[in-house]
Amino acid sequence: MGFNPLSMVVGAATGFLTGGPVGAAIGGAAGALGGTNNATSVVGNLGNTASSGWQSSILALQDAQNEQNAIYSLQINQQASQFNNMMDEKSEMMRESNALRDVALEQKKADTQVMKKFIESII
Repeated sequence: MGFNPLSMVVGAATGFLTGGPVGAAIGGAAGALGGTNNATSVVGNLGNTASSGWQSSILALQDAQNEQNAIYSLQINQQASQFNNMMDEKSEMMRESNALRDVALEQKKADTQVMKKFIESII
């Protein structure tokens, strides 16, 4: 078991592809030490465990962000529904107001006609 620069480079490249920077360091160290003996397997397993833990933490963060996005979307949808309901209610009140105003105008016209007929009957 001696120092092997070629195995170190190959181990680092393989480690980088499978575990990122942490995997590259551990893979390089394992390759430099001889590659397949028991000590390097332990080092490689530690690297894989570290890489797996790192990936798990990234996935946990992504899950948390997805949950926050879902909650935000629900809040926005609820706010949009409340706004739509308010606008529907306001529109209905405006329609009622317009109808009452139209009735009042018709009543005023009718009152004017009645007043004219009354005045004609007196004269």
